Formats: sequence, C-alpha cells, structure tokens
Amino acid sequence: MFRKITSLTSFFSFIVLIITSIILYIVPQGRVAYWADWTMLALSKEQWGDIHICSGVLFLFASILHIWLNWKLILAYLKKKAGEANFTSPAFYISMALTLFVTFGTLAELPPMKQVLEFSKYFQDRGEAKYGVPPYGHAELSPLNIFCKRLGLDLDKAVASIKNAGIELESTKESIKSIANKAGLTPKELHHIILKNQPNANESATTEDAKPDSKSNKNGAGIGRLSLEQYCAKNNLDMDTSFGILREQGVVVDKETLIKEIAGALGLNSPRAIGNLLNP
Repeated sequence: MFRKITSLTSFFSFIVLIITSIILYIVPQGRVAYWADWTMLALSKEQWGDIHICSGVLFLFASILHIWLNWKLILAYLKKKAGEANFTSPAFYISMALTLFVTFGTLAELPPMKQVLEFSKYFQDRGEAKYGVPPYGHAELSPLNIFCKRLGLDLDKAVASIKNAGIELESTKESIKSIANKAGLTPKELHHIILKNQPNANESATTEDAKPDSKSNKNGAGIGRLSLEQYCAKNNLDMDTSFGILREQGVVVDKETLIKEIAGALGLNSPRAIGNLLNP
C-alpha cells in the first residue's frame, strides 16, 4: 500500500510539474507580468510559481521514498549479472552522459539547450510587445506619490485623473497595484489614466523597447534591453562614474539593471536619452 501511494504521488506531482513548467516557460518576464496583472486560468505568475515550487518539493520527497523502496532494483540495473555490481554498463554511462550534457551544455549555450532557452525568450519578448513594460522594476508596488515623483509627474493632476475616472483613492500613499485592484484595472491601465492630464506625458520609455530595434546588438536586443554594465562596455563608459551620475539623479541601480528601467526611473522619454546623461 505504501509503495503504491509513493509511486502514484510521484506520478501525479510529476504531471503537475510538467503543466507548471510549460506555463512558466511561456509566461512574460516577472516585471511585465506584474505590471499587466497577467493571469492564465485565473492564476497569476506568482501563484503558478508557488504551485511549481511546492509540487517540486512533493515530487522530490516522493522520489526519495521511491528510490529507497526500490533500491535493490536500482542496484540491479547497475549489475552486469547477478551478484556482480559494477558501474560499467552502457545504460549507466549513457544516462550519466545525457544528464551532464544537458547540465553543462546549458551553461555553455550548446544546442539544443540554447534553442530551448531562445524559444522561451521569444515568448517573453512577445509578452513585452503585447503588455508593455513598467517604467521601472516593480513600479506597481510603489505608492502613488513615489510613483509620480520617480516619473516626474504632477501628483495633484494624477489624483484628479484617478478621481475623474471614478476610482476610489484613500491616500496618495496607496500603492499603484492596490488602487488598480480596487478599480478592477491592471497597473498598466491605471498608468494610462494617470497620464491623461499630465503635461508632456510620454509612455515611450515603457513601450519603445518592447518593439524590435533596427539598431540592435548581436543578440538582437535594443539599447533599452542592455544592462548598465553592457551599455557602459559598449560605449566605453566608466562604471563607477556612471553609478555616481545616477546617484546624483536619485537613482540607485546595480550593473544588471536594464537601461530602459533606468530611463523609466528618470522619467526620460527614451532609453537613448541615457547617453546624454552618462556621456555628456
């Protein structure tokens, strides 16, 4: 009975892992999914991720029990003949070689692992093109007053736009996500409402790089998709100097921060405007 429960638990949890793995393979990047309040089958990216993690733990636990219950049978697979244990069978070497090839081939970007990852990136890029990108990382979690400050927006006009749209607003310290949820909107849709009465409002910093760039780098990514480290290397800029300039502007980033996120945080109309700031 215990053996059957263990085997069936391994099987069912493995099925759930397959489903969640497929979902997480095609889901937009986190910042895009959270900004657009992305869901599939009424579940958010975070909920799918939680299911994947917990199902993985269950599968791991059941698998360990399954190995323990079938240890003698596993040892038998490693034997040439009864009573003679060794690790020279073709099955042992082939299975080990396949595992190592996939593991280290992924790090070395060898085919077909490279193509598998590129296909996932294709779905992520489509998500950016469809849903747009936030002006900066986790913008939906920012209070309204901080959100407007970071984007250089007029707070009073933002409040007026929200109230004119019939959206309840208790305080400017409410997060963008909270305000949007109460109105049944996505953070992106609320952003559109906020921008209605803003002077010189321009969302290109959040959408421009979701489209293909004709002047792309070798990976096909536009300027906005470069990390700060990549951008500085490409333009022969000193990293420490760039950090200092950005800190003076009130933006704290690291070398992995994308240029389009920095542009959004600075309220710039285009990621390309970063060049005028870092290399005047």
